[in-house]
Amino acid sequence: MKNIKIVVIGGGSSYTPELLDGVIRHWEAGDFFAGEVVLVDVPEGRERTEVIAEFSRRMMKKRGMPSTVRVSFNRKEALDGATFVISQVRVGGMKARRTDEHLPIKYGVIGQETTGPGGFANALRTIPVALEIAADVKEKCPDAWLLNFSNPSGLVTEALIKHTDVKTFGLCNVPISIKMAIAQALRVEPARIRLDVMGLNHLSFVTHVYRDGEDIRDLLFSRAFVGHLTKAAKLKPEMDRFLMRLKAIPSPYLQYYWLRRRTVSEEERALGNEGTRADEVMKIEEELFAQYRKPDVDELPEALKKRGGAWYSTVALDCISAMVRNVPHFEALNVRNNGAIVDLPSDCVVEITSVVDGKGPTPLQLGSLPLEVRGLVQQVKAYEELTVEAAVRGDVEAAFFALLNHPLVGDAEVAFDLLKEILESNREFLPQFQGKKL
Repeated sequence: MKNIKIVVIGGGSSYTPELLDGVIRHWEAGDFFAGEVVLVDVPEGRERTEVIAEFSRRMMKKRGMPSTVRVSFNRKEALDGATFVISQVRVGGMKARRTDEHLPIKYGVIGQETTGPGGFANALRTIPVALEIAADVKEKCPDAWLLNFSNPSGLVTEALIKHTDVKTFGLCNVPISIKMAIAQALRVEPARIRLDVMGLNHLSFVTHVYRDGEDIRDLLFSRAFVGHLTKAAKLKPEMDRFLMRLKAIPSPYLQYYWLRRRTVSEEERALGNEGTRADEVMKIEEELFAQYRKPDVDELPEALKKRGGAWYSTVALDCISAMVRNVPHFEALNVRNNGAIVDLPSDCVVEITSVVDGKGPTPLQLGSLPLEVRGLVQQVKAYEELTVEAAVRGDVEAAFFALLNHPLVGDAEVAFDLLKEILESNREFLPQFQGKKL
């Protein structure tokens, strides 16, 4: 069994124990042994990271895994000799996420941490940090793979692929969550199910589903089964008719575009009551860290299921296992298009089913997007390309046109006012824009 070193950037995240539980499971299965795991965070996150590390040691001790888990606040030192680097940073923390979600609602625009103006603000903060991480990876462990979980995953991965030469790909838990739900509805083991996924991160579509290699699309899109699909994809019931027309299962984020007015109204009501998802997550994290701190707790708390991101560790570690063992594995990942989706630029990043083996991921050549969603995906990709340019160069004009191109904004005055407030409220995290006027 190969011994590897895993470095987790953003190791103080409440997600990390799920990741390390997966590391233990793969050791138990004989796939690989992570003899050293290093949790890296910023000094301000010291207490949280130490809590996560100690809890993870208890999990490993209970199950007999002889690994070393240590904490570091020196990223370069931690990266030395790493085999795999998992980046899950949240620049600005939950406070910034809360602003990302609250601010757009003021303008009648959906507030969300990965989609629309909220995702845009998140990308402006995160991309420069991601590029710094990549530079350190290139210097200290040039043969390592960098797995990006930092949101918005597709945008951050596009910046990494276009502006660095590290070995990298992005991950998301939405496609695998749909796969698991379909397997449950069919009452079969998930290993028997394979999906063809194509599109963009948080705007992807399952175009084919295979059970034991057989295309079962006709079964899934029958009137008797389509309700299971909307439930599997966490879609509202009225999306049934759209699924029947598309013959594809969308990411639940499609509802932000196709049920926009309703979503904005729901967010406006939530803002006046319980708050947005960021407000909810902050409460969940308080509960989680209270559990992690208890010296007698050595299993994943039940509250972790409420945190979101289910199966994210499965995606990452199944890919690591496939690369370590050079055993082909299918997974929907964020990778360079290379002509896999003919409707999008070859050099852009897409979310697509890929074969992962010792060489890393290779996207399947899946052809064209469904006509009904092709224009939407192309417009969002234009927004993404402009956002990457803005984040890397501190280009305010590119930033303005990025927001103007986003289908959830689509108005010059709203885009201008939003951008002005985003730059102001995130000033401490956006040095690339300092001294530049809108």
